[in-house]
Amino acid sequence: MKAVRERLPLARSRKDPVMSPDEWALTLSAPPEIESDNQLWKAAKIRQWSGTSHEMDQPPLDHHLIVQHLGGPKQVQRSKDGRAITKVVESGSLSLVPAGSSFKWLTHGPIGFAHLYVPPTLFASTTCRLAGCNHISLLDKVGCRDALLEALFASMRAEAKPGAGGCTLYLDSMLETFVIGLLVNHGTARVDRPKGLELLPQFQLSRVLEFIDANLATPLTLSDLARVANSSVFHFSRAFRNSAGEPPYTFVMRRRIVRAASLLEKSDLSIEAIAIRCGFKGNTQFARAFTKWMGQTPSQYRRG
Repeated sequence: MKAVRERLPLARSRKDPVMSPDEWALTLSAPPEIESDNQLWKAAKIRQWSGTSHEMDQPPLDHHLIVQHLGGPKQVQRSKDGRAITKVVESGSLSLVPAGSSFKWLTHGPIGFAHLYVPPTLFASTTCRLAGCNHISLLDKVGCRDALLEALFASMRAEAKPGAGGCTLYLDSMLETFVIGLLVNHGTARVDRPKGLELLPQFQLSRVLEFIDANLATPLTLSDLARVANSSVFHFSRAFRNSAGEPPYTFVMRRRIVRAASLLEKSDLSIEAIAIRCGFKGNTQFARAFTKWMGQTPSQYRRG
């Protein structure tokens, strides 16, 4: 059990000081339910909360902040210096906050969110490697949708859960794909994708990811996914891997495990029923796959 940390008042001044994610976490009204700090993962940090205050003062941070909104649709108001953005955000959507920005947040609806803190040095080095420069900035967005980044964020959250194994190599590979997605789709300048690299256009990738999530209970073949993308199997397999950062089979299996973990936490369904809902043929196949990915059997994971 995690020790309860002392909550400190948020320092306020005419110009708020830049804080680290660790300093800010101490000022929030509740400790995180999930945090990657104990996983020996140095490249970035993930933390997840629910049930905190509906109002939040977010200071300027020394990391880029990526928020994933959880728990269901809600109305989010983000304000600064008398200017406010009010938006109904969907569960899973992302808000992007560049390092050094500060805001007040007010939420009407279920309180659930996760934070991914990305060091600006990682963003800059990836920018330099892909675009040959380091002056591309992260755009400021509230409640945006990006199917690939949402799925990657969910998978990193699952990997950061206590008992999940916390494979740093796996986390690093997902983070690299995530930062490239931020750079290409949510940066201040256009980044040319490497020539000759087969990729799926964003609309095709989004369509395939939505199809996967809607059909996890059914057997999925490479032909099924290629058909949704209106592509040949030969082209699709390589293009999907280049776009999503992993082969189709691995991606589908990971989504099944993430869905199963959620059902084990939040439902009273039997383990056998969860196995069927997530596309496994039975308890034996489900237990073997779940243990391989999560480091625990389904029963152990449910007991917490």
